[in-house]
Amino acid sequence: MTTRRFHQVILADDFFRSPANGLQHHAANRRFLRGFFDTALGRLGLPVREIAPLSDGGDIDVARLMKRLELPCTPAGWARACIADLLPLAGREGLPMLEPGCLVIGWGLTPALQHFIDGSGASYLDIEIDPRRFTEHLHFCARTNDPAIEAALRALRVDEELFWNHASALQGRFARHGMASLFDARLRVGLFFGQSLVDLSLVSGGRTMHPAGVIAPLRELASGVDLLVIKPHPYEPALHDLAPIARAIPNVAWTQGNTYALLSAANVHFASSLSSSVLTEARYFRKPAHALICADRSAAALLPAACSDWMPVGAALGSMDFMAAACGMSGVNGDAAPKLFPAWPAAAIDRAFLLRWGLDDQAHGLPEVAEVQPGRPYLFHPGSPATSWLSHGWSGFDGEGARSEGELACLVVPLPALPHPQPHRVEVRIDYRSNAKATGVHAMFDGVVLPGQRVTGARRRSLVFEIHPVAGRKCLVLQFVVAGTGPGGSARRGAVRPAFTLRKLQVSLRMGRGVISAPPQARPARWSEMSPVRAMTRAFRALVDSARGVTG
Repeated sequence: MTTRRFHQVILADDFFRSPANGLQHHAANRRFLRGFFDTALGRLGLPVREIAPLSDGGDIDVARLMKRLELPCTPAGWARACIADLLPLAGREGLPMLEPGCLVIGWGLTPALQHFIDGSGASYLDIEIDPRRFTEHLHFCARTNDPAIEAALRALRVDEELFWNHASALQGRFARHGMASLFDARLRVGLFFGQSLVDLSLVSGGRTMHPAGVIAPLRELASGVDLLVIKPHPYEPALHDLAPIARAIPNVAWTQGNTYALLSAANVHFASSLSSSVLTEARYFRKPAHALICADRSAAALLPAACSDWMPVGAALGSMDFMAAACGMSGVNGDAAPKLFPAWPAAAIDRAFLLRWGLDDQAHGLPEVAEVQPGRPYLFHPGSPATSWLSHGWSGFDGEGARSEGELACLVVPLPALPHPQPHRVEVRIDYRSNAKATGVHAMFDGVVLPGQRVTGARRRSLVFEIHPVAGRKCLVLQFVVAGTGPGGSARRGAVRPAFTLRKLQVSLRMGRGVISAPPQARPARWSEMSPVRAMTRAFRALVDSARGVTG
């Protein structure tokens, strides 16, 4: 005879994250649960139903629930609803009445929903993609308030050594196919990882947190390294949330490097973020991790007392034997106990999500970055040493140089050891061309917008500025903020997206009498090999430099 612990199964997600609160509802996660568990639950004879907001064809009126909670229908209201008390609303506005004998299988359940289920006497199985995403196949992580389900999860738990082994293999790969250090081996580097703008892991104390709110602890971390490098989230194109870091902390650069190549770098001394899952992964690359907020979703004080820790489990979570064990059903198909089926597809989660996040078999390691030679002009074209300085916000090359892409571009230029005594100043010259007259380009150094832009043509610009090198400065970091300046800005329909082409860069060390460091002398060209105009131009430039040395 078959015994049953549960008489029904409900599939749910965070339905408060819906258009009613000005947010996108990711119904695919709940639909995945239906497809993934439906066969096993059907074979066990358990009835299954989904609960969803009105916007997705369900019965839950999120707007009316928010009104009853006295919360605004906004993203800020959603964040507060993540920790609200929902029990008094049971049976109202489509929110179901739960009871013992009900199992809720959820995707990313908020603390509020977990308390609602637990307080009703029901059980839940909360599932997400495990944050350690560098293994050959993706895994789930799961937690529950039910002791029997917790025991079944522990039986499926992925061995910790699997993650250590895959991290070691990745470090070996990037050591063979890339440089051992990020930018320059002399630099001590810290990493800051960005996140999606709307993410449950960013909710702390019922509020969505932003980088601007953690500048003080982040500045303290940055003070212990030469460079704090920002790695934006690969699926979050907007950078405005990260911009306050670049304005408030002087030693900041940006990168588009592969996450695991960055974590493998020998000169990376820590990883930081608000609460990114990368911090969980950093441990396996033996990098200290600093979470700058305590997310509500993982705060023990905000979860039911019976809630287990997150456990990494494989795709066999959807198998018949796991569900039978979790549901406490014996005598299924005439057997006294469920059987184990090791043939569950290892790539099942990969195939369902069609994403590997940071892990990419084609990803390159860290590039070799050239050290600048003072006084030498560098053109940006394929094969030039200058291309290794393009760290973030560049899409390729055109006939004139490197093209920018997006609202921010960054250059990281390793400097040579400065001579002694220290030079009075470092002069930097940059030539670039805007793609439209309405494109504005503002260069930033040490968090300050640089003055001194001057027009040299219809859309050509030259930027000449001086910096006073501090002791031990090992690199020059320039950030370019790109924006439309015409009527309506870049958002105007049909307008060309603001961009610019970086053409040339030159760094010179100067004292009171001109350039004190010049490029290596090339073979002198004979007059017959030079056009008269070019020869006169060179002579005139030499005269101007000489005059600057006398007067400066």
